[in-house]
Amino acid sequence: MDWDALGAIAELLGAVAVFMTLVYLAVQLKQNNAFAQAQAMQARTDTQLNMISFVLSDPKYLRSIRKTVSSIAASEKEGLSEEDKATANIILGVMRTTLENTFEQYRKGLIGEDFYQGITVQTIKTFGPAILSQDLWLTPDFKKEIETILISS
Repeated sequence: MDWDALGAIAELLGAVAVFMTLVYLAVQLKQNNAFAQAQAMQARTDTQLNMISFVLSDPKYLRSIRKTVSSIAASEKEGLSEEDKATANIILGVMRTTLENTFEQYRKGLIGEDFYQGITVQTIKTFGPAILSQDLWLTPDFKKEIETILISS
């Protein structure tokens, strides 16, 4: 066997090694992507549970948010006490942060349609009017999303 033949065999083995490395990296990338998606889903679930836990952590919070949502639905916002307004503002601020974060993740393709429609849109239908009425800071895109969801519901 001459040097040219050995060189050709070495090149072939090198190409096979590169191909096997690429296959290995593709498998690793797919596994890491699945793991990252699972972590993101867990983080979203934890965030939703934390938001719900916060609202339920004090009966005053639940009462204030219920009063606020009811008074806005009945166009009687003036009947709310200053304490209820302040408490509702805090609660709605927490909700706004959670919902807007979820909306941004949805827009970037990190959240599936089912999760977004099942959790986020339903929460916006319930609390969207209150969020808009409290003059909370919203990105223009998220404010438009809330208005679109409320118009369509």
